[in-house]
Amino acid sequence: MKTKLLPASFFALTLGLAETGNAWRFAHDLWALPSLAGEVLQALAVLSFLLFAALYARKWLAHRAAALAEARDPVQSAFLALMPESLILVALALQPYAVQGARPLFWIGSAANLAYGAWRLAAHWSRQREAAQIVPPLYLPYAASMLVNALAAGSFGYTDYGWMLFGAGGISWLVLDSGITRQLMTGGLSDKTRNFMGIYSAPPVVALVAYQVLAGAGANPAVSYALAGYALFVFAGLALAMPWLAQQDFAPGYWAYTFGVATLGQGLMLMAERHHSALLEVMAGTVFAATLVLVLYVAWGSLRLLARGAYFPAAPVMGRAS
Repeated sequence: MKTKLLPASFFALTLGLAETGNAWRFAHDLWALPSLAGEVLQALAVLSFLLFAALYARKWLAHRAAALAEARDPVQSAFLALMPESLILVALALQPYAVQGARPLFWIGSAANLAYGAWRLAAHWSRQREAAQIVPPLYLPYAASMLVNALAAGSFGYTDYGWMLFGAGGISWLVLDSGITRQLMTGGLSDKTRNFMGIYSAPPVVALVAYQVLAGAGANPAVSYALAGYALFVFAGLALAMPWLAQQDFAPGYWAYTFGVATLGQGLMLMAERHHSALLEVMAGTVFAATLVLVLYVAWGSLRLLARGAYFPAAPVMGRAS
């Protein structure tokens, strides 16, 4: 029986559960929904992080060659940014219950996020890259995860620090977006990598939430509406591209879509609450409902893969300890 290994990309499950839990918390505040379901999702996110962290540590101990190959891969290495990002979301999950314990977790995740982002930036400067490797996961180390870092900093009250992170993540997103979008339009994605498009939606939606959290009552409506408009535009494109996206068989990478949709719902809920707009509230409710349907679909698909023993990829021969 082949040994199964955990790719770093599988931490997208933790992100999807945590952000859906966060969306439920926003919905509880806006519509007085029962809070229990959101807290169950947060608990599952924390448990998944602990399990995946243990499995990933085991990968480095028992299959170091495979772990090193992933860390050096020009595309797969980007997914390592999901680990500190997951820790930041775990800190947010624990914040209402033990804020003094959650703060150190946030700072550990935040520092690791910054360090890894800077390291990947230097690596990308110093190594040549093929056009086919300019894909949405490049957003993860210093755009999407940095914006999550900024959002969490604002939630913990570190507003000035959060704005600095917002600058790093937001500007990185704008710089990267032109190159990645150009490659998508000219080179496309192969069937096996089309769930990368779930990551493509992450920067605009996280920027929408992070901006409103950091700006608070001083959020400029024009900026909020502009960010929401672009985020909705991207999701409209993804919805229309579903026949193309669905050419890839179901895979654990589908959890990336749940993160984007759940975060979009949060951004619209914040706007609906602050601008007292019935239209925004209807849009937020629609996106929130779509989030729950998508999470159930991806969770069911993941359970089916687990039942078949096909969820985790097998360890390559090169990954076996010598």
